[in-house]
Amino acid sequence: MLSLYLIPLLDFAGLMALSALFFVFVRRSVSARLTRQIVFGLILGMGVVAASLQPIMVVSGVQIDPRNLFVGCAGAFGGPLAALVGFAIAAATRFAEETGHAHVCVLSLLLATVAGLVWRHLSRGVPDIKGKHFLALGLAISVSYVCTFLLPRESWWPILTTALPFLVSINIVGAMLVGGILERDQRRNQRERHLSHQASVDPLTGLMNRRAFETLYATLTRNPVSSGTACILIDLDHFKKVNDTFGHAVGDRVLVSVSRRLRATIRDADIAARFGGEEFAVCLPGADKTQTAIVVKRIREAIAAVGTTELEFGVPVTASVGICWSEVPMALDAALEVADRALYRAKMSGRDRMLFGNSGDGAGKTSAGISRPAARPAQREPLAG
Repeated sequence: MLSLYLIPLLDFAGLMALSALFFVFVRRSVSARLTRQIVFGLILGMGVVAASLQPIMVVSGVQIDPRNLFVGCAGAFGGPLAALVGFAIAAATRFAEETGHAHVCVLSLLLATVAGLVWRHLSRGVPDIKGKHFLALGLAISVSYVCTFLLPRESWWPILTTALPFLVSINIVGAMLVGGILERDQRRNQRERHLSHQASVDPLTGLMNRRAFETLYATLTRNPVSSGTACILIDLDHFKKVNDTFGHAVGDRVLVSVSRRLRATIRDADIAARFGGEEFAVCLPGADKTQTAIVVKRIREAIAAVGTTELEFGVPVTASVGICWSEVPMALDAALEVADRALYRAKMSGRDRMLFGNSGDGAGKTSAGISRPAARPAQREPLAG
């Protein structure tokens, strides 16, 4: 008896594995959530059709195949819309077969679908889904076979003793197989997102780093708006003295506090980054020159408040700011060079101030005409103090 059902079991296991691989492909390539659910439902619905074309057996006039597993997995892994699509295909297929007791089988499919959705809801709060959870899914789907008792009484014993053990086994194997494949892919995606996050975020302040700023700047300025764009460099004044006087722990607290206030001060559409040391960069897309000046004023006030309200030592914290504003966004290298020259003039003029740069300045010269080597932004070190 075992050898008789082994080949069908392997066939259906292969079909479920193939469905899971299609799941993975769709999850990676389709970003729209509703579209993804519909495609999931179609994939498992086609699995139902394939399963109905190769029934395992016919017992007491009832065709035995594991289509309940497909609709249950549609609800568990695809969501409500996938469950609806999968169930609709399964029910239509069952009625199209024109065999007896179709209404009982459709009710069983409905219970399997609901079981998958309930499992999905209950598993949302589980941080680490393991094999035992997929085992529970297989058993939950198998509860749908309680509809056997809606069949004529003489069918109960043959189905319960002949078909049910096989169906429960394939539900468990299929749920664990599909769940295992999808869970491994989900963990791989999480690891990739975590690594990507680490590569783009400054670990101390939580702001994006320079690489991420460069990437996002290119995206934000690809479709410029008419108001203009500002690229801003912010450098904390005399920060080395803070570290030397109060220690690096206090210096780190200053950087973290400045970063937090910087995020709170700018708009949602703006971007901020820590370039290294005590230097920060901000991009204000869609901001005219007056709006830029207002935002920078708020930033400087927020930074000054760090030393007086957040640190018990009363550490003086001020910042010099260089601004590149242009109606049409400039290439980042050029914008940073203009902002860097303005920042240099602000430092030389006594610090604790903001200055706009001239986008028409020649490379390597300040507005005063004094030669200053123009290092590329990727190589430039932050101004000391």
